[in-house]
Amino acid sequence: MIHGCGIDIEEVDRFSKHYFEKGKLSDLLYDIFTAKEIENYSYFGKEAFLKGFCFKEAFYKALSSNDVDYKDIEVIFTDKRNFKIIKSELVKNILSEFGINKIVASLQSNDVYAVFKVVLVKT
Repeated sequence: MIHGCGIDIEEVDRFSKHYFEKGKLSDLLYDIFTAKEIENYSYFGKEAFLKGFCFKEAFYKALSSNDVDYKDIEVIFTDKRNFKIIKSELVKNILSEFGINKIVASLQSNDVYAVFKVVLVKT
């Protein structure tokens, strides 16, 4: 059974204009991402920040909980297309309360857009 679905699409150029200032990370990115994510994304380039933001937005839409903060869930890339999801204890507890035991996430991207789809599944 599906608990929720979330999708987010971000435009590469638009994201870059708002989240990078003079070639450096904007203060906003430090509010959205954990130190672990920032280190990981810095290795893969600014596209990784776009994809990470896209994942977080899609996840929050699927979960529909006001108790979760951006830093409560992390997406860490192992290469440009593959990733692992790391949940905080708060997110683990909320997922457990809702009976959600599977996160299905997929990424599609090109030079113009990035799209993340997240489905939260109860089995």
